[in-house]
Amino acid sequence: MQALSTSPTHSSSAHNKVTRLRRACDMCSQRKVKCDESGPPCKPCADLEVECTFHRAMKRRGPPNKHAEAAKAAKRARGGDENMMFDQSPEAHAAPASLSPVLLHDGTNERLDGELVAPWPVMELLLDDFFTYIHPLVPFPHEPTFRRAFAARADRVSREFLALLASMIGVLVASFPRSARAHLKSTHSTNLFPTSLTMIERCRHVALVARGSAFMAKTEMSVDDAATSYFLGLASAYTLQHKTSKRFMAEAMAFCREAIARKQKDSLDMDSPVASKHIDHIQDQMSKRIFWVLVAGVRSMIQLGSSINELPLPPPTAQEPYPEQPLEVDDEYIFSSHILPQPDGLLPLIAGFNRNIRVYTTMNELVGVDMCYGINFFDWSAQKNILFNGLAAVKGSTEDLPPELQVKIEQGQIQDSLGFDKSDLQYHPPAFPLSQPANDVRHAFSQHPMRRRQLQFEIQKANIYASQLATRSYFVERYLNLRDARRAQLNYADSGDHHQHDEEVDDRDSQVMQERELIVQNLLTVLASINQRNIEPNGGSLVNKIRQVASTLLNDAPERKGTMATKVEDYLGRFLEILTKLEKTGAPSNTGSMTPQDEEQELQHWASLRDIQIQLADSGQL
Repeated sequence: MQALSTSPTHSSSAHNKVTRLRRACDMCSQRKVKCDESGPPCKPCADLEVECTFHRAMKRRGPPNKHAEAAKAAKRARGGDENMMFDQSPEAHAAPASLSPVLLHDGTNERLDGELVAPWPVMELLLDDFFTYIHPLVPFPHEPTFRRAFAARADRVSREFLALLASMIGVLVASFPRSARAHLKSTHSTNLFPTSLTMIERCRHVALVARGSAFMAKTEMSVDDAATSYFLGLASAYTLQHKTSKRFMAEAMAFCREAIARKQKDSLDMDSPVASKHIDHIQDQMSKRIFWVLVAGVRSMIQLGSSINELPLPPPTAQEPYPEQPLEVDDEYIFSSHILPQPDGLLPLIAGFNRNIRVYTTMNELVGVDMCYGINFFDWSAQKNILFNGLAAVKGSTEDLPPELQVKIEQGQIQDSLGFDKSDLQYHPPAFPLSQPANDVRHAFSQHPMRRRQLQFEIQKANIYASQLATRSYFVERYLNLRDARRAQLNYADSGDHHQHDEEVDDRDSQVMQERELIVQNLLTVLASINQRNIEPNGGSLVNKIRQVASTLLNDAPERKGTMATKVEDYLGRFLEILTKLEKTGAPSNTGSMTPQDEEQELQHWASLRDIQIQLADSGQL
């Protein structure tokens, strides 16, 4: 009896289990036909002689589970770009319709676009400031092309563009922090900017997240990739993060060389499909600008004491020449397919950039000697020739400057040497919705567009003059250091064996000492001429160069100081003290944020600089 009662029960249970778990195979489901239970293979698949599979994912009926979907989204955000590292095809780096949300370092899950840096209206103002104040010294990216992409919100669809945009804002904040603070205040967004370093690091984080974890595995790096790395490195340098800066600079140099080498290879390889295409003049000119700004940056780092091996950049040779300098044409006349001539009578802004590059190329011979042999490989006579050749070259590098870039250094012209002094223009915070004061710099630009261009020339003018002063000082100090080392080695003061060379040594020494006195005179001229409006937007670059020269002159041994250096030592010391304070970008207070007292102190530093300038002019020392 038990067997009879058990067997039907077991059979029924097994039948119910099969009915509950069995589903149609993939082919029957696609054909919308009944799938029997004889298989696999089922009868329809057997009749068609096809494989009977069950790979199709089950679709849950009804509305999606909100909790499950939220958990999946959070998991995708935490995973970030991990899946991209397994896909090295070009399609892996193509821009999607919109960038997926990412998990930021503060734990928030945000859409990846430019508004992660600042509200979009503020981003527009910051971008205008970048092209007004930073672009004259760092003339990339191509302004018309970038502005069109910015207006089309390319930051929402292109990781490469977003990384470039974030890096540009980061270097603007590092170079001109007060401008960014003013814009954020106008939109009540100061919580994004407690200090300049906070926003700079946010920009860097957004740029690196936009690049993704598979960035370094890209088949080819673009010109924009090189520009992004350069901006990240420059912002790090301005905030005294020197190790980070050198890493990004080395990256930018590698990307730039790769882009230039690819262009040269394509132009030589006539069988290449690229060889038959026209040169993209925008990319070509931007890559040259990036390369040459890197040349200037590396040479400037050497002047500040960096080793030539930290970022090795040997001088050009016949086998490894440098690319040509950029064409002196404004961005608006450069197109992908062609370049229009610059209008007559309108000096292009790139002319000032190239003149500054010319200053640093005068170091090529000395850098080549240092990299190949070391200057101590040569005797004292050869060393003097190398240094005097460089000194003569750097002094001649600014002799043919166009009038727009000339600095008047004659006595009595100091107060008017930079153009706008009589107009008393200043940077005022945006007064939305009210109108700006009449003496606001941006208001003046909107009313008189040529004033913007004039200010940009003044920024270039100050940079060229500061670069030349720093390079001249570098050659003079190298000479004096080598001379003193030689004297110590030979016990020059007590030895009579070198008396026959006294006249030659004294003649060269006197020339160097005269040059040093002239450097002091020229330094005082530029210190008396610079003003907040012209130097503040690029303070990280200009202040550093001027401060370095002043520091070198002040800290030299007493026997090296001439009459002029001794006479104005007090003024140089006071200038140096203020420049050192101004060099500190947005230093945080004890609360970790920029307080109104900190901002007031910053403005007081500029006022103190102006007071010393007036005192120096009234003293008759110039």
